Amino acid sequence: MKKDESGVLILSETKNGERIVSCGGRISTRQGSALELYRKATDKKKNLDLIGKVVSSGHKTVLEHHYFNLAFNNVSIFVEQYLIEFRLSAFTIKSGRYVNFSGAGFNLPSGFNDSQKQRIKAHYKNMFALYNKFVQCGIPVEDARFPLPYGLKTNIYMSLNARELIHVICTMVYGRGSHYEEIYNLGMSLKEQFDARYPGLVEKNKATYTSDLDSVLIAAHKPCEKIEFVKTKVKMLAGSNAASHQIQTLAHLSGYEHFDFASALKDDKQAKLLEHFNYTFHVRDFPLIILKHYTRHRMQSLSVAPIVCLAKSNRFVIPESIASRRDLKADFKRAIEENRALYNSLVKEGVDPHLLIYVTPHATAIDFVSTVNAREFLHIMNLRGCNRAQWAIRYLAEDMLKEVRKKDPEMFASYGPSCFTFGFCPEGRLCCGKQEKIKEKYSITPKK
Repeated sequence: MKKDESGVLILSETKNGERIVSCGGRISTRQGSALELYRKATDKKKNLDLIGKVVSSGHKTVLEHHYFNLAFNNVSIFVEQYLIEFRLSAFTIKSGRYVNFSGAGFNLPSGFNDSQKQRIKAHYKNMFALYNKFVQCGIPVEDARFPLPYGLKTNIYMSLNARELIHVICTMVYGRGSHYEEIYNLGMSLKEQFDARYPGLVEKNKATYTSDLDSVLIAAHKPCEKIEFVKTKVKMLAGSNAASHQIQTLAHLSGYEHFDFASALKDDKQAKLLEHFNYTFHVRDFPLIILKHYTRHRMQSLSVAPIVCLAKSNRFVIPESIASRRDLKADFKRAIEENRALYNSLVKEGVDPHLLIYVTPHATAIDFVSTVNAREFLHIMNLRGCNRAQWAIRYLAEDMLKEVRKKDPEMFASYGPSCFTFGFCPEGRLCCGKQEKIKEKYSITPKK
């Protein structure tokens, strides 16, 4: 693959991975030590035959011993959002917060006709020009990107085990990803590379995957009549009752005389008790481009509208850095209006709704529901309440904390960014130096 090509490549993997996986299939049913079995497992064909039989019988955990490192080269931001939903994987992604994307380029599927492609390319050119204007006017690149569409190119490293890789490939080729040409092609490329290591194994796992989508969702696409500019809103739908009292009972059962909230947050054994308490939030009008930041928190249940529905939103978020400058705010609104005019024309021309995500702006406002336990919420607050966090997700974390503190102030009195919860900043030279102000901001006096 050339450096400018769009695609995916397996960069490296566990040495002797197939041999180790086969040993995993043998160790529970055969005599001999782990090393003895490994030394004997030298016949690749026998190893692969055994793996096929073990996996076919439902014992897929043996595949988790083989780990892969992938590079997704010049794929769309849309692909990034799709991949990041696979939470048993590790990701490192080119950041739109720090990297200037003015020369990144964009991907377009073949489903657009020539006339449509010309109009879309012209629109991208205008959006890149606006991006550059914003940056030249002192707007941070993380905010300048908001008018850019989701077809923007990015680059990703992804690492996962063989079992999860089969799952990813199957969703891309046989499941929900198969409706999107770019995702399907990437899936087929991965399948070809994986088949070279484990012939036929992906095929054996495809039966449970379906590409069916609700036709109502497809029919829901219609011209965008009214554009709204909105701010994110958070509401807690459900939460554990009297958690601050119940956790004392759990502490006694676990051998502690008392659960002290402030000190327990620094004690891993006591902190585990927080996992018994769950909170569900309804988040409205959150910027689409920042969804990936929140999706990366693996220990949660997250429900978002299918990607095919996101393009039809008529609500958009304007960064404060742009909204505070009248001339740039007018440019931003005009860009969104141009985008919606393009969207409307494509809808009227009968473009496949799955393609419309490629012209959907980063600024598109979306809704989601998230359920997290109190321990994971602590982790979210430590990271996302920090002054270095992206502003939209920081505001989200702050509003979520306000909601849970209404319900149980004692439980969440010590929640906040790391400097507030633990008394020190982990950011080193990048520390904001405002610990006293942060302490004042997050401090509350719990009711007795």
